[in-house]
Amino acid sequence: MDENKIGQFIAELRKEKKLTQKDLAAQLHITDKAVSKWERGLSCPDITLLTSVADILGVTTGELLNGQRSETLSKDIEKTVDNALIYAEKSAKRKMVSFQNVLTISFSVLLLLGIIVCSICDMAISGTFTWSLYPISSCLFAWLVFVPLVKYGNKGIRCSLVSFSIIIIPFLYVISKIIGDSGLILSIGIKVCLLSTAYLWCVYLIFKRLSTHKLKAAAFSLLLAIPLCLAINITLSKYISEPMFDIWDVFSFGIIIIGAVTLFIIDYYSC
Repeated sequence: MDENKIGQFIAELRKEKKLTQKDLAAQLHITDKAVSKWERGLSCPDITLLTSVADILGVTTGELLNGQRSETLSKDIEKTVDNALIYAEKSAKRKMVSFQNVLTISFSVLLLLGIIVCSICDMAISGTFTWSLYPISSCLFAWLVFVPLVKYGNKGIRCSLVSFSIIIIPFLYVISKIIGDSGLILSIGIKVCLLSTAYLWCVYLIFKRLSTHKLKAAAFSLLLAIPLCLAINITLSKYISEPMFDIWDVFSFGIIIIGAVTLFIIDYYSC
């Protein structure tokens, strides 16, 4: 298999379809850098992408692997190659699903064991549920928020965010009731949680919009943390005697800006 020949063939087909590297990458849900590497002969498409690449470029997988169009290649051979690749792709997906199922079960069992151990210890020491209510409620919160992410990977991020957005305030309410708080936790916590939730959704949308430029998305996310910190500082200053802005904020924001600029530069020169 000649990687240079395959790369040149992909580039020719892409240009025939009037697609840019970014257009092709977006359809395959990968980075344009990966497409660039294919076309320069530095790497080849992953086996799980071959069928999709061939379909988008309007050739068979056999022609794609051969690096040229072929009129003489037997249709039976082409069909065999296609079926083999489809089988390999499905097999890889099944293995991933199996791994995610095991990971989800393990995560759930660990949290359940944590709940059981805390409950037994609390009952043995105090004869009732006291301090164990904190880890129990926290474990339930973690399970509801993180299970979609553990189960579905990147596809579960939105579900986890939705779950977090819905559950976080009821969770704070439960914690405040366990503590017997007079209302300070809810007064501060709800506002901070709303700000943090809005930030998380903004970060999610940034990464979704810049899916092929993750470094640039990370840079924007870092910069967005500055107004978030300022908003949280303003909120806290209304309830506790702390200044809205101090030297540590200047230091932190400086590091954030340096980090963001560095990511922008790396992203620019890596294109």
